[in-house]
Amino acid sequence: MNELVPQIRGVRIQGHGVTKFKVCGDAENMYQDSGRPGVREMTKNMMLKSVILIFSGLLLVAPVRGQSTGPSHAGFDPNAPLGGHYHEGELGDKLLGLESELKCNCGCGLDLHSCQFQMQCGVSPVWSKRIRDALESGETVEAVEAGFVADFGTTVLLAPPPEGFNLVGYLLPAVAILGAGMLLGMLARGGSVPGEYVPVTEPSDEDLARLREEMRKLDEAESPDW
Repeated sequence: MNELVPQIRGVRIQGHGVTKFKVCGDAENMYQDSGRPGVREMTKNMMLKSVILIFSGLLLVAPVRGQSTGPSHAGFDPNAPLGGHYHEGELGDKLLGLESELKCNCGCGLDLHSCQFQMQCGVSPVWSKRIRDALESGETVEAVEAGFVADFGTTVLLAPPPEGFNLVGYLLPAVAILGAGMLLGMLARGGSVPGEYVPVTEPSDEDLARLREEMRKLDEAESPDW
């Protein structure tokens, strides 16, 4: 039965885009072009190239993922280690407090604690170790902070002490708020005219009698006539 069914094979005519079909009696030659050894070899080469490209991309991405993702700044050091976790117990609380009060001078503008865990600079880990060593040796928080101020000035503090010119920064907001409140109060009072006080006197008996008479006449005028 299968021998009686003719097989169809298509041949494309060059330049016309039309496929011309002819009957072929050999069933094994159907799809002969797609199964040629050259096509299989080409497919293997394409798969091999794809695998090589994928592995090459992974090798390129791996070093980038290992670097810091923080923004670049003056003190950025990609080889600097990230800060360790030493913020446990009483000493850890003191360490965290000092790191939060001191400003890193790498140019990031952050406090010491945030910088060493986010910006990866070469300054904050060294300063953190200095604080930790000083606290472990028995120095007080005030002494450690005073040491940093002596070495780097008051600009190392996130909140400068309220003395000298720094008082302007502390007092100016309060003065501005009070001044604005006083100005608004003056403007509000200036828009109203104070009234004159009129003395109130008790009505006399004659006034009361006249009022009662007027009320009686008004009631009679409004009463119906039926």
